[in-house]
Amino acid sequence: MIFLFLSIFLSILFVSHWAVYCFFIRAFNIKKRKAKIILRLSLLILSLSFIGSSLLVHWRENITTKFLYISSGVWLGLLINLLLVIAVFWIIVFIFRILKIRANMVLISRIAIVAAIFYTCFGIFNVFSLKIKNISVEIENLPAQWQGKTIVHLSDLHLGKALGENFLRKIIKKANNLNPEAVMITGDLFDGINGNLSRFIKPLNNIKAVQGAYYVTGNHEIYLGVEEALNTLKQTKINILDDEVIIVNGLQIIGISYPDFNKSKNVKKIIQDDKNFNSGKPSILLSHSPTNIFSSQNNDNQHRDIYWPDNIDFSAAKELGIDLQLSGHTHKGQIFPFNFITKFIYNGYDYGLHQEGGFAIYTTSGAGVWGPTMRTGSRSEIVAITLNAK
Repeated sequence: MIFLFLSIFLSILFVSHWAVYCFFIRAFNIKKRKAKIILRLSLLILSLSFIGSSLLVHWRENITTKFLYISSGVWLGLLINLLLVIAVFWIIVFIFRILKIRANMVLISRIAIVAAIFYTCFGIFNVFSLKIKNISVEIENLPAQWQGKTIVHLSDLHLGKALGENFLRKIIKKANNLNPEAVMITGDLFDGINGNLSRFIKPLNNIKAVQGAYYVTGNHEIYLGVEEALNTLKQTKINILDDEVIIVNGLQIIGISYPDFNKSKNVKKIIQDDKNFNSGKPSILLSHSPTNIFSSQNNDNQHRDIYWPDNIDFSAAKELGIDLQLSGHTHKGQIFPFNFITKFIYNGYDYGLHQEGGFAIYTTSGAGVWGPTMRTGSRSEIVAITLNAK
């Protein structure tokens, strides 16, 4: 499966770079054979740069390998934007030909390249321009201790090679300024590449919340190695919820860990068998992916390691009496036009608050990024949720 994925990914990269090559030849009127060879070799190296730099930084982390990794991610983002402007360019060419409009297409193609560069810079700025998203959720029988209180929802920080301690400190400072009653972290706190995670311990211990911080794993902790991630977090004050239910001042907080590779688990049974669980009490579910925590059919009564969801009706959470589910994972597409793809895949549940009777789900676009350090399809956010009694 991994070999198939890499083959498809590399094929797409090669075709994309060939399209950029052809466009550059046209835009800059390159005719000399030597110049064409240099451009081909440069784009060939760039097509392999992201995978190559990922392997290098995994093998040995230093200033050089980190620079190569971050730079290759930026190039990958720029590549996507170049493909977008190339598509727009050819649409313009097609329209001009139909209307018989004469224009300097070389100039237009160069303007398109500059536009892609500026759009990429805008996307990089978006990553570090964190917004605070304020929402309110009503929960039936909410204990008085929680009424009117704020919980902060964080997800998908992807701390690692590209986003480090300074980025984490910025997020925690903003979160602390909201004076949260609790902080909920719904997975992908760390990126999927091994590294020195101990540097994040001190900043994470600076989280200030009256009732503490609570965390569940995401798919990138699986890629990283769950033990490495959990061993790091055990050195902090963060409460790790591994398929369990805890009660905090009358409110049930349920944490479901992301499933390991090719493994499944009966989430319904896990929750119902927990001695702390009571379907009649108010509850908040932390689950990385905005999907149903299990399929209600007997032959598929499992929570599986999947990217393409097969069940997003949230029937399980509703049957269990869950009041609020907090999820992340989607990044709301992160880069345009992938935000339309995630919206289609998750049937609109890829972002935002959705209320259905007594059940509500909020899917955050996340605070960090994966791959290109760039956001053009969504904003990085910290979610402040005010809890009110229904």
